Amino acid sequence: MTSFKVSPPVLWLSGLGLISGLLTSIPPAAAERVTALDVPIHPGALFGLVIAFGVYRWGKASWWAAVLALVFTAAAWIAAMRGFLAVTDDATRNIYLGGLVAGAIGAAGTMLGGAITLPALRRLPDWVLTVGVGAIAGLLVEPAARMPDDSFLPLFLVWQAAVAACIGYALTRR
Repeated sequence: MTSFKVSPPVLWLSGLGLISGLLTSIPPAAAERVTALDVPIHPGALFGLVIAFGVYRWGKASWWAAVLALVFTAAAWIAAMRGFLAVTDDATRNIYLGGLVAGAIGAAGTMLGGAITLPALRRLPDWVLTVGVGAIAGLLVEPAARMPDDSFLPLFLVWQAAVAACIGYALTRR
């Protein structure tokens, strides 16, 4: 019988992704006013801190790499939101397609931020896994949009924890 063992980076990053997802879904009012391209920055910045921690702790222990991961993750969030708005801005308003596209864009941009400095995040199978998981988790945008308080809690919790876990997994396969 084989035992299943989860590595510390996967546990830490998925746990921090859950916390980030929770905090992202209940932002203070002031955070909503800080925007870039009409997109609030706080979700990308909070999740960016999680990814920066992972890059620093299990990557090169470089502040430069961590800051780069943070900036790319925040930019990936903005690009994902703009992609979602572009896909859902026509007459059909296909929210599922928008979520799929946005989830993939966000995951790819987040991976890119780490891959610039960490060879461990440059392997194609890890990219396919992370972007695929991000795209599938992005489908939660439709049920999240029905939340009474516009918190998008299901989307942020699942997407951030799952993408962070995928990146943690990639970091363990050095």
